[in-house]
Amino acid sequence: MTRRPVAYDATRRRVSPPRLGGVLLAAGALCLALAGCGGSGGDADAVSAKAATASTASSAQSGAFPVTIPHSQGETTVKSAPQRVVALSTMDLDAALSLGVTPVGAPKDPFGDEKGVSPWLAGKLTPATTLFNATPDISFEEIAALKPDLILATGDYSIAKHYAKLSQIAPTLAPAKSAAQDSWQGREEQVGTALGKADAAKQAVAETEDKIQAVADAHPNLKGKTFSVSYAYAADTIATISAPDDFAVKFMESLGLKVTPTLRGNEETATGTQPGRLSPEQADRLASDLTVIGFTSPQVRNTLEKGPAFAKVKSTGVYTPVDNATITELRNPSILGIPWLLEKLAPSFKAVK
Repeated sequence: MTRRPVAYDATRRRVSPPRLGGVLLAAGALCLALAGCGGSGGDADAVSAKAATASTASSAQSGAFPVTIPHSQGETTVKSAPQRVVALSTMDLDAALSLGVTPVGAPKDPFGDEKGVSPWLAGKLTPATTLFNATPDISFEEIAALKPDLILATGDYSIAKHYAKLSQIAPTLAPAKSAAQDSWQGREEQVGTALGKADAAKQAVAETEDKIQAVADAHPNLKGKTFSVSYAYAADTIATISAPDDFAVKFMESLGLKVTPTLRGNEETATGTQPGRLSPEQADRLASDLTVIGFTSPQVRNTLEKGPAFAKVKSTGVYTPVDNATITELRNPSILGIPWLLEKLAPSFKAVK
């Protein structure tokens, strides 16, 4: 119900390979009480200083409540500052944490550490928050047991299926349009409004956009260079991510890069939920100035890299193989994961000629 790398649905359960959207979307499912978090020490310290409790009331804007927020499933009214927030995706968790609110519960990140913690939140969690599994699906009973007074479900790819039951437990904030279409900026501001921190949300968005721009400014070598982003979820299939509306594409383009022409026309949808597909024999189409490929396992990577068509990928530009956590964050950017992602890819950005 959260992120989408390639072979999972919204709740991180396995589905047919074509749903690249499914795998990455579950990475957003994480669950702990953070005393702080972020992609770098500075961000983490800032968040930990603010996220001392699970309560939002301490710093909600004056006059922020009651507030009614329209979304894809109707509208949600929050009557007063929430005291017990449950996040149903990593993106929701990050949005809340960035605003100084520590949820009392959230799903584990399937691509995090052994406890289900996303890498950018490592060492920033406390046991105060309940960590629950969201595979093969969420447990409404477990969520209800947390006694939430607000459920953040803006990153839930299965919201149409879940909303009725969730809203019976507590006021539930659904995606504005859909988890596949809503930007991280829009999600931050939507969550900020629900928490009574609309101004803080706008500031957090501006600061994160400034960090992205700073990386672009520090790497003028990227401007006009080509890139490809893909995910190999099996040894015989590579999912390409090149639709203009895909968040990974938008992220890379914000740094000055452009999709390699060899992948244009290989998009299946404009929302990025159904990526294009290539066979191993077509892997040479991925070759670009910066080629980023996520692999579902070391075995899949080893098999594909031995293929004759893959030789062009490794000999053209900068080849950057990444793990599930990285490709997931690239496709499903969250406000606290973005600085981590920028740092993770910095060596590759610098190497582009």
